[in-house]
Amino acid sequence: IKRRLQVPVMADVSSLEDAQKAIQAGADAIATTLSGYTEASAHLVSLGPDFALIEAIARISPVPVIAEGRIATPDSFRRALAAGAHAVVVGTAITNPREITRQFLA
Repeated sequence: IKRRLQVPVMADVSSLEDAQKAIQAGADAIATTLSGYTEASAHLVSLGPDFALIEAIARISPVPVIAEGRIATPDSFRRALAAGAHAVVVGTAITNPREITRQFLA
């Protein structure tokens, strides 16, 4: 697909197996976006960021690993980088007013 599109391709994955397949398919970057959001990984959603997956992918990946998913604090940002992430996406924690308000109320 990448060659046909002639653009860089980032693969969103939920597991190390997904990442291995994405690497074999020629992905230019791997993001942990789907960890916790698939049937096989749903049990992880309440545990916060999937640092173990970030680290496992970073060990085998010849392309940049993008940490994404439940990164909500400066500490989790730093931990993602320490786990081997090339970059970190912070989404809902700074872009969703309802979630931010819920955290303050809690």
